[in-house]
Amino acid sequence: MKLRNHWLKRFAFTLAACSVASCGYAELVEGFTEPFRTIHVAAAETGIVSRVFVREGETVAAGQQLVMLDDEVHRMLLEIARQQMDSTGRINSTRAELELHQSRYAKLAELRQVGQAYQQEVDRARADVEVAQGRLLAIEEELALRKLEHQKIAVQLERRTVTAPVGGVVTVLTKNIGEYVSPVDPEVVTLVQLNPLRATFLMSRQQAATVRVGSPVTIAFTDSNLSAPGVVEQVSELTDAESGTVPVRIRIENREGNYRSGERCTMDVK
Repeated sequence: MKLRNHWLKRFAFTLAACSVASCGYAELVEGFTEPFRTIHVAAAETGIVSRVFVREGETVAAGQQLVMLDDEVHRMLLEIARQQMDSTGRINSTRAELELHQSRYAKLAELRQVGQAYQQEVDRARADVEVAQGRLLAIEEELALRKLEHQKIAVQLERRTVTAPVGGVVTVLTKNIGEYVSPVDPEVVTLVQLNPLRATFLMSRQQAATVRVGSPVTIAFTDSNLSAPGVVEQVSELTDAESGTVPVRIRIENREGNYRSGERCTMDVK
């Protein structure tokens, strides 16, 4: 008798569901909200953490400083590179030497035209000009490389301060003051992006077939009794073999932070 009642209940439920679908009534689907993305923020450089600007649970803006690595050595290297880049003694003396050789060559060329100088003297003066030009070019190229080296060290120094790639909430401080950031363990902060927020629903194949990417929907939050407009972001191409459900993800704008991650929510599906 119990087995018979069980199958009768299942049949009644199936029949009711078919009747709702055939009449075009909305079905309520349950889901949950989650961060739009979870970012394990890593340092691009290695070294000892010297400062931590945030704490766990703090809301940060994109570009805000999170952690700084010790930068004393890099500041010294930057100053050395700046001094080398700004040094002008060699290039000034080489330019003066070139002007002297050019003047001497011009005078000898004029004297040669009137037969008062030997061709050998003119050739030697021209060679001196070319050598001086080559020396000046080499110094200019060296200064250009020094400028690039200065820029490189400046970038390395800037990268020793880790900033937030997006606005979000700090959930974990992986590294603290005095701890070493290595190439094999570069993570310093875990950051979750809550604007926008994402809602995930596990739907049947029939329900998922009625949902279109880009279409607007209304999400109702179970615990807070709030509702929010959303947009269908993704309808998975894969059906979970175990549950037979299709993940559908909704994007919800959350600029004011009114909606929480991890909250249960519902959506009407026709």
